[in-house]
Amino acid sequence: MRKWFLMVVSLTAMIVLSRSSCGQSNGAFVEPQSTLLFGGNLLVVTPTGSFAIPKLPGSFPEISFPLPALAPGADRVASSLRLLDDSRTAECDPSRPECGAHRLPQYKSVMGVYSLRDKTWKLYGDLCFVGSAVFSPNGKKIAFKTKTRDGNSRCDYFPDSAKLMILDLETGQFTPIPDSGMVRGNAQLSWSPDGKYLAAEFTRTDTPQGQIVSIEIGSGAQKVIADGIRPSWSPKGDWIAYNIHDGKTCMLIHPDGTGAKMVLDLQRKSGGWIFYDAAVWSPNEENLLLNEEQIDGHHYDVTMLDLASGKVTTKSKDGASVLGWVAEKP
Repeated sequence: MRKWFLMVVSLTAMIVLSRSSCGQSNGAFVEPQSTLLFGGNLLVVTPTGSFAIPKLPGSFPEISFPLPALAPGADRVASSLRLLDDSRTAECDPSRPECGAHRLPQYKSVMGVYSLRDKTWKLYGDLCFVGSAVFSPNGKKIAFKTKTRDGNSRCDYFPDSAKLMILDLETGQFTPIPDSGMVRGNAQLSWSPDGKYLAAEFTRTDTPQGQIVSIEIGSGAQKVIADGIRPSWSPKGDWIAYNIHDGKTCMLIHPDGTGAKMVLDLQRKSGGWIFYDAAVWSPNEENLLLNEEQIDGHHYDVTMLDLASGKVTTKSKDGASVLGWVAEKP
């Protein structure tokens, strides 16, 4: 697989640091000796302060809003970005209706990686779509759903362009995973702690509901684990958390598809609550952070579930969703 270009963009804007708030801005919260990633405007929160990731000038979010990811070292954040594509606009034939005076702007998609240490964005790829990101356990690679531009320079519908891709951050090399076109692009991806598998949400033509599938990185071999959505692999690798399709029930299941059990059901909450975004494991695997949405009232809570006792604690109300949790290294 040929090497894609790597573009480095330096930003002079400093990260916003708020030590007085102790991470309590925008409905965020802190956990001891931990770094948390919150969605919305991308906020990284530590016990000493909150760090707002600056927007890359000239960038736009993907329309389907794929999920960003926090690196295992808590030093980088990966996020899908769209940029104006001048090359595609220039090649547009003026005789075509879509290329006239009122033509719509053309875009390309890239994987953006922001370094919290260097305060710079690095942009990888020249693609038609970039989906939700997940870092490998060693932080050296990123997996995501993409639609490539090979043979499809204008990013029109192209049946074989959708696939899971592995990006090597050290070389900039992209490697596709075979037979992975049915992975839902804006849904959670989760990497197994041993680095050998990805848990993904598949959308199949033969069933109206999604399935949780384990995919072997090298071969692309697939195993259906459960009917459900939003997989999240536990830090020790023995469980995968997911939601059933009504969005009201959080489940755990072993990666081999056995031992499924319900750990929390939102039927307990009046007002029409569902889970959104995937569960976030604590580094010690004892707790889950769960994003909850009240459909009728448009309220958003983050709760913590103690898996041993079943105790549920509200961590934030009407704030941003939590997307990552990394323990500080000693």
